[in-house]
Amino acid sequence: MHSHKRPRISSGLAVLLGAALWFAGCTRDNVSAGGDGAAGGDEPAGTPATTSEHASEPDADLLKMVAALPRAMPQALRDRVQAEPERFRALVEAVLDQPEEFTWLVDKQHALPSDYEPDDLVSLSDYPALVINRSDLRLRSLVIDPLLQMTAAAAREGITLDISSTYRSYDYQAALFQRNVDSLGREQAERESARAGTSQHQLGTTVDFGSITPAFAATAASGWLAENAWRFGFSLSYPDGYEAITGYMYESWHYRYVGLPATELERAFFGGIQQWMLLFLHTLLSAERP
Repeated sequence: MHSHKRPRISSGLAVLLGAALWFAGCTRDNVSAGGDGAAGGDEPAGTPATTSEHASEPDADLLKMVAALPRAMPQALRDRVQAEPERFRALVEAVLDQPEEFTWLVDKQHALPSDYEPDDLVSLSDYPALVINRSDLRLRSLVIDPLLQMTAAAAREGITLDISSTYRSYDYQAALFQRNVDSLGREQAERESARAGTSQHQLGTTVDFGSITPAFAATAASGWLAENAWRFGFSLSYPDGYEAITGYMYESWHYRYVGLPATELERAFFGGIQQWMLLFLHTLLSAERP
């Protein structure tokens, strides 16, 4: 499947984005938070006061932009958006200029088709500079250069980033999930692995490093990735303490390539939480689709 770029936010909507972000901050004392999860619920994330010294009742598009921010985000992060709306808008537009698959929302509620397979998968065995734990590992060609740059940067600091898992087909993931159900029970398997179609590995842009166990978190490689992976466009998908948001236990080894504009956006405005950023982009673009 070829990469596709999403259409940029229309100029009128871009203006609304800046205005909406300002409005969200100016009215935060009058916001009803609503809901405990990262998404869902019937009320918008921010409801304006009935009176304002700044503006009259906002239009529907403005409310949609305010509502696109994930409901679980703390107020401190919303304040960052309010403080730098122009930077926020510029980063969002830079993200939207990338191939859309880089930031597709793939989670327990948003699945890929069973026949989705990128058409530019390449074998990691063709890249001797990469340390791989299996000979059958593949990734999308678009991810190879940033991965090579990242592993080389780590090596210069004496860190080896060994690669243990990459692209997985729908069928492979189905078999893997069933094995986990058989060995762990369904409830634990749901916390540790993805059902077929809901795994980021099917995108061909996700890498598992090291042992793929909780012990990896204590390694030098894990520490280096936590500090530096974002500089190369890689984002930790399932951080510690966010299972209620991501749906999965902490996976210190699981990094998805989302592109440098996206990791900058994530760090600056979403507290380093990939899921919040992906939810925002998904909601924003869903509101734009006819």
